[in-house]
Amino acid sequence: MLDGGGSGGSFPSGPTGCARPTPAGRDCIDTAVDLFNLVAAIASESDRSRGAAKCLAAACCIAGAGGGVLYALDRTGTSLVPLASQPDGLSNPVEEALALYPKGQPDMADPRTWTAFTGKPVVLADLAGVAGFALGAIRQRDHRRRFRTVSVLACPLRSSDGVTVGVLELLNMHTPAGSPADPADLETRLPLLQAFAYQAAMIVANLTLRERNRHLLAELNGDNRQIESADRALCQARGSVALCANGLVARSPAMQTVLDMAGKVADRSVTVLMLGETGTGKEVIARLLHASGARCNGPFIAQNCAALPPDLLESELFGHRKGAFTGAIADKKGLFAAAEGGTLFLDEIGDLPLPLQSKLLRVLQDGEVRPLGATEGQRHDVRVIAATNVDLRGRVEAGRFRQDLFYRISVFPIVMPPLRARPEDIDVLVDDFITQFARQHGKPVPGIAPEALAALRRYRFPGNVRELKNVMERAVILCRQGGPIGLEDLPSDVLLDSQAPEAPPALEPTDNHPGVLRSDMKRYEARAIEQALRSSGGNRTRAARSLGLARRTLQEKISRYGLGGQ
Repeated sequence: MLDGGGSGGSFPSGPTGCARPTPAGRDCIDTAVDLFNLVAAIASESDRSRGAAKCLAAACCIAGAGGGVLYALDRTGTSLVPLASQPDGLSNPVEEALALYPKGQPDMADPRTWTAFTGKPVVLADLAGVAGFALGAIRQRDHRRRFRTVSVLACPLRSSDGVTVGVLELLNMHTPAGSPADPADLETRLPLLQAFAYQAAMIVANLTLRERNRHLLAELNGDNRQIESADRALCQARGSVALCANGLVARSPAMQTVLDMAGKVADRSVTVLMLGETGTGKEVIARLLHASGARCNGPFIAQNCAALPPDLLESELFGHRKGAFTGAIADKKGLFAAAEGGTLFLDEIGDLPLPLQSKLLRVLQDGEVRPLGATEGQRHDVRVIAATNVDLRGRVEAGRFRQDLFYRISVFPIVMPPLRARPEDIDVLVDDFITQFARQHGKPVPGIAPEALAALRRYRFPGNVRELKNVMERAVILCRQGGPIGLEDLPSDVLLDSQAPEAPPALEPTDNHPGVLRSDMKRYEARAIEQALRSSGGNRTRAARSLGLARRTLQEKISRYGLGGQ
């Protein structure tokens, strides 16, 4: 029930398909105080749809109507669009919108548009005997909705300056006894209904203004984001790490540590080694280092060392001379030459084949590149940033990675924390991705439901930020038009893992010295493995899956850290 004694808007259908009658106005609202209380209760509503539904329910109560529709003028001023209907679903905003100028001229034939233009109510006690109005649209609606309209009372919603902002269409008025109301009875209800309609017009106008303000604010926020994006692009021309990092969604202490370290090495030419799980943003930081350093005007070239077979990768990195091998029909410039004056990002450096490791070591030591088939080397001014998601020290011990190369590339290691170790960033990342993909797919998404956000916070994200990005793009595409992202829009993996225990604490290096960083990383890794083993009940396959590792890799780490008793 509405506050103030009005009907709550529930109109169960009777056997004829019409809604059952509500009490007439004198039994529903007895005094001006009742009307005032009712209007005050509706005016406190901040949502336009709910406010319109309450207005309609109150009007049905006053008029003793079995149903109705509340229309509002659209932004163009050329149509009346349904905001609320009783019974629910009686009117559809697309099918039942009323064009005020269907043929370029005011529509004075439909009783509802006539009311909008003239500002006068229309009382039709029995549609069977109506002449002078075109009722085809009402009949078509009855047919679509399996409804039966017997009588119509249309009342304009006009603002204080006499401008129509909407129309109340009330249907099937009855007496308190349940019999159809006659014209005289309907006329007696008009004064109270018109008094309420004046208040309802102000409520609808205010709610419409709020709705438009929200849309304008959303557009303004979108413009601000575009300006920020332009600022980030400008920053990449030349700027400090702090300035460039304005475009990086990172509020957690763990990521602030990463940015602080990046700021200290951005203008240096030393080799940087990015360590961390897949999807943590190693290349993002590498690009940040390039954009904020002295080489920002040079090229940034990225190569995945695991993406090509050894022979092709050697040619890709170092180039070759014509005739160096079958199919070498012309000289080819390698990536070191192409990155002259800039940065070469070598991703998955741990998968670089051993023969190429020795050649890369020579390049890093002497700055000289010798293409395949060449007799002399060429010097190139290139900064190398390497990245890996594997334990390079473990590969050195296993003989799969050169120890001298390991020390050469790990002059300045930066450890990227996994997303589960930086939960403070999940909320802002989610907001950023929603905005990004809503704009990209041309689909307005107002946000994310609290329960869906809570599920994302509990999920461990083995794929880290890259996985979250994919999850959010999928959710933006799946969510209903105009509605927030809900649980039903999230992948089953996220929902099934929502009961997972809390992740181990974030890694917080106590010093920037490489030895201390390695010690910190080992302690963190051991804690993470212990947590995963406890969560999986000792099942190493499930533990490896939750950590985003191969089972064999997990076995090696368990042995190395002495965790075999788990």
